[in-house]
Amino acid sequence: MSKREEDQVPRIVRRNALSRAPKLCPSCLSPLRRGSGLGGWLIPQDYYCEKCGYKGHAYLESRKEQQESNTKDA
Repeated sequence: MSKREEDQVPRIVRRNALSRAPKLCPSCLSPLRRGSGLGGWLIPQDYYCEKCGYKGHAYLESRKEQQESNTKDA
């Protein structure tokens, strides 16, 4: 596999619990809003997408900002 092809393959990475990566909708990749104020400690946190109406517990995290900050530090 060439370097270019390798860069295009999605990877599963371990999330740093201290970093705040933006949460994205799994349907349309728009930013998500938190649904319930009780979520996260009493019940699982739910999220809501204003663009497509998605509501659920699953989300994607953007690594773009973290990668940009890593390249600036180098």
